[in-house]
Amino acid sequence: SPTIFITGVTGYISGEVAVLLVQKHPEYNLVFLVRNEEQAKIVRARFPTAETIIGDLESHDVLVEQGKRADVVLQTASADHTPVGQSIMEGMSQGKKGSCIHVSGSRILHDVSNGFGNPLSKIYPDTTDLDTITSFDSSHVHADIDAFVTAVGLKFSVSTADVSPVTIYGIGRGPIKTHSLQIPFLAEGILKRGKAFTMLEGNNIWDNIHIADLAEAYNVLTEEALKPSGGKSSWGEEGYYFTQSAEHTWKDISTAIAKIAHQKCTIKTAEVDKLSIEDAIAVHRWAPLLWGGNCGSRGDRITALGWTPSARKIEDYLPEMVEFEIK
Repeated sequence: SPTIFITGVTGYISGEVAVLLVQKHPEYNLVFLVRNEEQAKIVRARFPTAETIIGDLESHDVLVEQGKRADVVLQTASADHTPVGQSIMEGMSQGKKGSCIHVSGSRILHDVSNGFGNPLSKIYPDTTDLDTITSFDSSHVHADIDAFVTAVGLKFSVSTADVSPVTIYGIGRGPIKTHSLQIPFLAEGILKRGKAFTMLEGNNIWDNIHIADLAEAYNVLTEEALKPSGGKSSWGEEGYYFTQSAEHTWKDISTAIAKIAHQKCTIKTAEVDKLSIEDAIAVHRWAPLLWGGNCGSRGDRITALGWTPSARKIEDYLPEMVEFEIK
């Protein structure tokens, strides 16, 4: 049976991926990295057949040892951490030389060249625009780490892939963290402020994906990785995968949250304010990066492997996400 080593199982993405892999592939030997015994107890209770290893992303010897054992590594704990990839692939080079699937993020495309709150029409397919995507400089979030992962994989003869999710929505099924950042932070800001808002016009466009559909993308790639020669999937310098199913404007999301919160009598009006950059930052210091720019991707590569999203549109899941923030 193949051994799958997963970092970040207590997190939003990894937790959902773990649930799906247990359901779809009970034959996998799942090994989870957790920070401490307290987390280990929670994870063991949820996944009694899995193995837990105590350590963190700086635990070089632990990561090397688990890399040696693994057929596939899902490094979904952090998109911006170099030592973890170095250590894991050092170990993989001494073991089965399997595949390392690393989490990235579509903020690599974050574009405000038309001004905050304004739309852009540029879309980056991960097929025709691969060379552009993989040659972004360090001014693009995650770009330097993505390049590092690829380079280390080539050095150690380990197959690597970067999976780059967009705005993730929905409540996850993992053992600890079940929510993402962008929409929960927006809902929280609206509830605390008492009125909805956008950054300037709020017409900027982002892609989105449900957490369950993202987990299925990881499942598809893992299945391909376990096939001879990595199956039909691309690895190394061509191993870059956007994962998205639809798109939204942040005005649409704020407007929908306002209506939901107003119906629940948690804010007094469903109106939406247009905030300056400074005022938006006063709501959340990451506001420009969270809700200010554009992010247009197309995940043609994962679709070509047979992946198809099955979740409903993002608006259908906003009530449960707002309800969580109210509680």
